[in-house]
Amino acid sequence: MTYATMIVEDEQRILAYMTNQLAAYPEFELLGCFDVPEEALAAFPALLPDVAFLDIQMPRLTGLALAEKLLRIKPDLIIVFLTAYEQYALDAFKVEAIDYILKPIGSDDIERVLRRLDKLRPAAAAVAPDAAHAGPMIRCLGTFEVIGRDGSPVRWPTKKAEELFAYFWMNKDRQIDKWALIDLLWPGSPENKGDRNLYTGIYRLKQVLQHLPVAFSIERGNFSYRFLGPNGLSDLEELRELANHREAVERRTERAMELFLGYRQPLFGSRSYSWSAPADAAVDEMMNRLGERLAEWWRRQGDAVRERAVLNAIEARLREAE
Repeated sequence: MTYATMIVEDEQRILAYMTNQLAAYPEFELLGCFDVPEEALAAFPALLPDVAFLDIQMPRLTGLALAEKLLRIKPDLIIVFLTAYEQYALDAFKVEAIDYILKPIGSDDIERVLRRLDKLRPAAAAVAPDAAHAGPMIRCLGTFEVIGRDGSPVRWPTKKAEELFAYFWMNKDRQIDKWALIDLLWPGSPENKGDRNLYTGIYRLKQVLQHLPVAFSIERGNFSYRFLGPNGLSDLEELRELANHREAVERRTERAMELFLGYRQPLFGSRSYSWSAPADAAVDEMMNRLGERLAEWWRRQGDAVRERAVLNAIEARLREAE
């Protein structure tokens, strides 16, 4: 199994060494290598790797602080800490790192990390190779549809209930500040009215959730909400898997082609909410990465026609972006 990976190490010499060490192992697919932790944090939503190798002692933003920020964005991120100082080990495990490696990293260290990764994520894939694809329950790429129990798109009671679901889904499992949510969806509303709008929107959303084929819940804190539900329900998650893992493209090539060639910007299509611009940019980045993987795959297969179709689509996207 392969693991989409990023490295953050502020010393360029050590970063180059780490990059070379991990590149020797096909199990690690390097999505990004950064010597500035703030740049790694900014790029993270577009990359969303499985594993992050983080130097603990960095100026301005330590590896421990960076790990906490990354885990808020992707709670299932696997952290491996790197340091020259053994006394940091205890702090490292406070953020549930799976390993703590003293520099310089050697082959024994990498193989130990791989063994631990394989225990966490067994090689048996959940999705069979190009099995009959019924389509995802939540469709975000160029449109926004949620499929109900009867197989048809959900009819939302109001546009705000639909937008609230979209925002909750994009921020699933994260703690969302109540007042920030009101400012985002009902900007400029007086406090009492904004509070009432949010309460009504959540009530209507819960009515819809009862009729979906999987269980979702909205957990309420003192001044926050958290949206909980299963993973693997959306085409956006499919894209992330395909963009981050070469083996996923090889296993589900036709679905990868369908997503890549069929996508029309922006994310959420005509709904394209004001808050979705960062996610839209992240999708563009993932589509570019998927296109590169597909072109490489067809080149290796000797299929010049399909390789050219992918390259033409990449060129068209670049022209649209200019």
